[in-house]
Amino acid sequence: MSYCINPLCEQRQNPNDIEKCLFCGTSLLINKRIRLIKPLRDLNENPFSYTEVFEVDDAGTQWNPVRKQRVMKVLKLNSPKLVELIERESISLRLINHPNIPKSTLDDFFTFVPNNSSLTLHCLVMDEMKGQNLEQWIESNGRISQSQALEWLNQLLEILATVHRANFFHRDIKPSNIILQSSGQLALVDFGVARRVTNTYLAKISGSGGDSTSRGGKYEITSVGTPRYCPPEQTDGQAVPQSDFYALGRTFVNLTTGVSLFNLPTDKKTGNLIWRDKAPQIEKPVADLIDQLMALLPGQRPQSTEVILRRLEKLPEQIKNYRLAKSKVVKYSKYALMSLVLIGGVFISIPLVTNYLVTQGRKLEAANNSHGAQETFEWAIRINPQLKPDIAEFYFEKASRNINNHQIARKYYERAIKYNAKDAAAYSNLALVCQRLGDSKCVIENYEKAFQLRPNSWESRYGLGNFYEDQQKYDLAEKEYQLAIKKSDEAVLAVVALSRLKNKNNEHEAAVTLAFQGLKNTKDPDLQAALYKDLGWARLKQNKLSEAKEYLEKAIQLDGRTDAFCLLSQVEEALGEADTARIYIEGCMLAKSTLPEVFIWRQELLDRILKK
Repeated sequence: MSYCINPLCEQRQNPNDIEKCLFCGTSLLINKRIRLIKPLRDLNENPFSYTEVFEVDDAGTQWNPVRKQRVMKVLKLNSPKLVELIERESISLRLINHPNIPKSTLDDFFTFVPNNSSLTLHCLVMDEMKGQNLEQWIESNGRISQSQALEWLNQLLEILATVHRANFFHRDIKPSNIILQSSGQLALVDFGVARRVTNTYLAKISGSGGDSTSRGGKYEITSVGTPRYCPPEQTDGQAVPQSDFYALGRTFVNLTTGVSLFNLPTDKKTGNLIWRDKAPQIEKPVADLIDQLMALLPGQRPQSTEVILRRLEKLPEQIKNYRLAKSKVVKYSKYALMSLVLIGGVFISIPLVTNYLVTQGRKLEAANNSHGAQETFEWAIRINPQLKPDIAEFYFEKASRNINNHQIARKYYERAIKYNAKDAAAYSNLALVCQRLGDSKCVIENYEKAFQLRPNSWESRYGLGNFYEDQQKYDLAEKEYQLAIKKSDEAVLAVVALSRLKNKNNEHEAAVTLAFQGLKNTKDPDLQAALYKDLGWARLKQNKLSEAKEYLEKAIQLDGRTDAFCLLSQVEEALGEADTARIYIEGCMLAKSTLPEVFIWRQELLDRILKK
């Protein structure tokens, strides 16, 4: 059976051995290669749907020469916004390379006009990920175990890491968009609302209200996603990569409870989903991670897939410690020791008791029992006040290990300061964490305290300068960077930052002077790469292309910097070396970067590609 692609055709089923639709005369062989085998959605189920999806027989192209069954999405409406979405999906599937994400090539996106019709259909062909989606799987099998949850979460994060490294985010993660393949591997599908992270997009969401770091301006941004899986900021049209983590957490609530999210209550005070009583097989450390993924504010969620994957690696030990902390032996032995100390501690020496309590406090903290840990540490300090610096150091190290998990790191740095109010590094690090959380008052207050304790700390001056640069207060940022450089010849990070800032402000000769100054004071290859990049950037803007090429090649050789790839592609293009430029363009587009200027350069490249 072959199907007619024409959505207006009244009799779309046709025999296999004919070339044109018997009813409307539209060719059944699309682009001389594709034949529609069957619809994957009922064609009559939702007449208002703007897309149809078919399983197709694809004879192949030069980019995909093997004949095989694939999937084709057909956009029936010519709305500019809908056309833009399917174009984005095509670009995302071409640029994201993972075996468990559908693959599509340049020739797989095209338009087709049915016979005797003014209707232009936009078609996107992609590889088929065969299997059962997790919404169907749950209906048949019920909720999953904790071990299954951890295995699936790990698989999805590996996929999502590839998506985010390509500077995309999915924006519609849910059980029905996850396929369990016969191999046991999960696949992530439906990139129809995926978004590329560009500087233009970030400027839009940061300027559309409600954010403490707003850049100003008013933009209209489309809200997409599925109710109950969609985080608050995405509902407001302000999705960020961490929005995917919220949807991932909600997905695992559905998988571990087997209950529809619409049937789960919400805490009226906190807005958090109440679900743990429906998933008794999930222990507290795992449930805590899922809840953190679903934090209401993006800054309270883990900030990258790498952070979550590291958390997963630590979970087995945390689960073990949690089970130990819950055991009656630990509980009763702790209180027995406390009682002996209060009575007089005749048979137990003070050092033995305090060492035991500190050890138990560390174990309780590792098991995410913060209340029990603090209570135990307080008992130890009552017995021996000299333990305060040791406990402060413990919390400082705990915060440093969780530095990318900003909400948790903040809590631990604040506890470190509670036990040692003279630690300048703790104040400085707390300021950095507050910067990531968007708490400007906390940033400035803690840097000021760090300056009082260590007036000659160039690191704190650099950190405050970085904060002001994030706020786009470039005059204040420059002042702090200059103070850092004045404090120490070792402040090469501040030199790098100021050189980059000078380039962004088109003060290219000043950037060159700073870059040469920095190169004299460092042998660190990462810093050298950044400085050579700034030299190349400045020389490109000064039209000294040979020098620019030399410096940018050094930067890439030292560190493979994404921004150097972007700049070198511009140099090669200016030199008329189109083939070489394409190589560097690929590095610019596909490598990971969080620099706003890289987003600008990528957007400029995409704009040129889409105009061709």
